[in-house]
Amino acid sequence: MARSTRKQTELFLLAQPLEALSQIVLPTGEDVLRRLFCHGSNSKDNRKAVIDEVVRVWERAHIPVVPLRSIMKKLETLVGKYEVRKKAKKRQSEGDKVSDALLQGHLASLFDIAAPATSSSMIHLKQKDKDFLDDQRGQRKMVMSTVDKESMAKESRKHERLAAERRRKEKELAETLERGEMIELVTGSSATAECADSSTSSSNTNSSARGSAAASASRPKRLKITKEVAAAADRVKLTSREAHHVFSAIAADQGVLSSSTSSIRRHRKVLRKETAEAAVKDYRNQVQEHDAALILHWDGKLLPGSESQGHVDRLAIVVNSPSLEGEKFLAIPALPSGTGEAMASKVEETIRHWKFEDRVGGLCFDTTASNTGVHVAHSSNRS
Repeated sequence: MARSTRKQTELFLLAQPLEALSQIVLPTGEDVLRRLFCHGSNSKDNRKAVIDEVVRVWERAHIPVVPLRSIMKKLETLVGKYEVRKKAKKRQSEGDKVSDALLQGHLASLFDIAAPATSSSMIHLKQKDKDFLDDQRGQRKMVMSTVDKESMAKESRKHERLAAERRRKEKELAETLERGEMIELVTGSSATAECADSSTSSSNTNSSARGSAAASASRPKRLKITKEVAAAADRVKLTSREAHHVFSAIAADQGVLSSSTSSIRRHRKVLRKETAEAAVKDYRNQVQEHDAALILHWDGKLLPGSESQGHVDRLAIVVNSPSLEGEKFLAIPALPSGTGEAMASKVEETIRHWKFEDRVGGLCFDTTASNTGVHVAHSSNRS
């Protein structure tokens, strides 16, 4: 079997293919091409593999580089120039010789993929790294040491600092859980239930009572947000952030703990849901007790929404009954459109939610085309 000689594997203007890039200097254009053709072909996968190797060398020098797509474009341009001269290698005119010499000079220079000098990463680059980059762009006398002791020491200190910070946080969390200093918002009813449960459990064993008393003594008092307080905040349209400022001031004045904005927001959502469910249940019981027949009213209203929504078309849905005092506001859902079908769908959805399907005895609404769903087309003949 015939073996290939060095003459046969020699590349045009590049000598032999390169088995690996040097790890002590930044690669030149010639180094990159020799490494690429060592893979066998100028395929996209091979170009990407070579770019990964080049970037690793630059990262080892701690010099930021341009995005990968820019590096790929730079390599494709370099390969294109090389292929053009390679196709004309048999021509030996004076112009061809000059072109070959220019290409060789270009290939001997740094394959420069450094980030722009005006970028923040380059502005904050260490002076020694800047000096190394300038040298690689010029005389190329400087080399990287095989082991960057300073960088290794810096990374080691960083890992130690992160580990110490993690241990500190774990210790603080353990101490907080041990003291029971967990801040939360509770309603009056839930606080009462907690006290009742605590009393019941403490009466079982004296040891449990002593432990509970010790925990209660060490646990700071917490600001209790009742349903009435949450409803008042909703009534005056306080955001959770604004409510946090108010509650924090009250808690500081009383010498108790408050809670974060996110905790207040979650708690208010829970209380709103509980209040709504209680209102539905209470009115439903009244209707059942009086065996009341309901008159269903609805009317569309154009109301202001959020800044992104502008005005929103909503449907006010109300019921009343001769057997009950006053009216009951059921819902005011947003409408996808002002058609009768959309209104009927929302009315039916609301009635099913309140479970009044068998209680509605009459309907009251404006006799418009949108309410009835009847659309009459008018036409006229002109002579």
